[in-house]
Amino acid sequence: MNGQTIPAPRSMAEQPRPKAIADLTLAATSTAANVGALFLRYALTGWQRAKLVGTGEAVLRELIGQAVELTGVPDPTARWINLRDLALLHVRLVLLETGVIVEVADRHNQPPAWPDAVTSRCARWSSYPTNVGRVVWCELEAPVYELTEQGLPKRPKTAGAKGPPAPGADPELLQQVFEGLKKL
Repeated sequence: MNGQTIPAPRSMAEQPRPKAIADLTLAATSTAANVGALFLRYALTGWQRAKLVGTGEAVLRELIGQAVELTGVPDPTARWINLRDLALLHVRLVLLETGVIVEVADRHNQPPAWPDAVTSRCARWSSYPTNVGRVVWCELEAPVYELTEQGLPKRPKTAGAKGPPAPGADPELLQQVFEGLKKL
């Protein structure tokens, strides 16, 4: 998929409906990417999409970094008193059934350069002009789960209580704890 356009829905029933939306306005400074990443982590964790956090942070940092370079103050040593006409960035996260849309709006008026950090991690991406700049967006796809015969997601295999004790563990103490628990 080339990722450059959103396919037109065939009917209104096919149009994705947001399940939740979160947005944040940031000053276009060198700290914006870190604050944006914290915002994304908080929102995705709250939406129970923690598996998308790593990819989402990398993508959002790239989009915000570009916006700051083009419209803001990337110099981390700049003093607030010397900043004039400070640009704002608007970050919006849209939770869909199939994934999460990550948007960054800025006052730049040209389409973005699409780095591999975005195109290799996102299902779709694009941008569109606004009357004050542009919106750059991409879609993070929800992870696909292997399903059981009943259609429920399979649990990932985890290390159980069986097997050798962890290094440094006292086997005798563990046996005493085990025996004590059996008596309860």
